[in-house]
Amino acid sequence: MLKASSRDWAVAARRAIRQHKITTGVTAAGLVLAVATTVAGAPGHPHGAAPRVPGFTLPALGHPGEHVSLAAYPGRPVVVNFFASWCVPCKKETPLLARLYRAEHGRVTILGIDSNDAAAAAIRFVHAAGVSYPVGFDPAAATATAYSVIAIPQTFFLDARHRVVKRVFGAVTMKDLRAGIAAPGR
Repeated sequence: MLKASSRDWAVAARRAIRQHKITTGVTAAGLVLAVATTVAGAPGHPHGAAPRVPGFTLPALGHPGEHVSLAAYPGRPVVVNFFASWCVPCKKETPLLARLYRAEHGRVTILGIDSNDAAAAAIRFVHAAGVSYPVGFDPAAATATAYSVIAIPQTFFLDARHRVVKRVFGAVTMKDLRAGIAAPGR
């Protein structure tokens, strides 16, 4: 009787997990659609002006007592990149962002936001990737949630008024970065 009960429990658990995966997938697809609809209101788009992103102030990754804040860059276009050390596409993307930042000698403002990650792993990751731009630490993903980020990496290209002019879901390429930096309104 115990074996049958254990088997029934295992079958029920597998069914619940499968249902959870389906529900999560449908929910994620709905959120992506909602975000895409919101971002469709970019400049030049018939639906109107781009959305302004929420401000943030986060602890600076690996720099106790320091902070990274969007408000520190008033009147400047900013690239905001959400990533994590455990994110496979981020391992390809982050060194690319670091190279661009170094090549532009500060002419492009990039802010990284390490989200839903462990501090030690994140610090190792940014050092290995050669990151020298400011990185905020968002372990509970509160800022990512405020930006409607449901999967990482995601990159936001903001104009000087900190409105979204371009958003890239997934790893950015150099072509994406150049297009985002040159986007109208930046």
